[in-house]
Amino acid sequence: MKALLFAISLFLPLVASTNPVPDFPFVIVTETLEKQVKPDFATVRFSILAYDESANEAMQQLTQSAAQMLEALGKYGVLATQLESTQIDKNTKRARKDGAYNLEILGYEVQQGFNLKITDLEHYPGIMNTLVRLDGVQDIDALFETDNEEEHQAQMIRELSAKARAKADALAQAQSRKVKSVYGITTESNFGEAYAIFSLQYNPEVYGLAKSSAAYGMNLIMAVPEFIKVGQRVTAIYELK
Repeated sequence: MKALLFAISLFLPLVASTNPVPDFPFVIVTETLEKQVKPDFATVRFSILAYDESANEAMQQLTQSAAQMLEALGKYGVLATQLESTQIDKNTKRARKDGAYNLEILGYEVQQGFNLKITDLEHYPGIMNTLVRLDGVQDIDALFETDNEEEHQAQMIRELSAKARAKADALAQAQSRKVKSVYGITTESNFGEAYAIFSLQYNPEVYGLAKSSAAYGMNLIMAVPEFIKVGQRVTAIYELK
């Protein structure tokens, strides 16, 4: 028991030291900003699926479907070198029965994933319409992005920093105090994390007419969105005097 209590006594200071509350008067300010920017390119992700009783036949079907896909996209100037291909997944399909395992093998399913970066967005609608009409092609989705991500990020950080400082000055003045210095900047909304981790956050979101998608797999967007929305959140901690 004494050994256990001694071990706990050693551990507790370590826990406390990971989240040290500032020992001075401070104020925490959070500011957010969103901007609409024109998309510069799209990354389309999809997969090709084939099935047959024979694993060899399933692989041949997959190879043929991939060749047909390359031929169909070739009219939009897409080259094989532009496609990033992930590994091929193979699954054994067995008969099903409650309470029974390792039943008869019915066939084999093989699947290969692809990523395609489209820099000429004029071709995007045609490429998407082609993909949805190809046999075996599934799980099609897209993410639109901007080439100037770092530029937009830096600009928003400057604007948010100024807004955060102005709000901190107003809060301090209301309490008959003044801001002494900035203690840190974070994206964490939790108070305990706000003074332990300091970083910046940049979250691009995709918007198109009535549809929106911040990540893959949300909506199958067939047309190029009018804009994408980039958002930045900054939480700053200021020491007061």
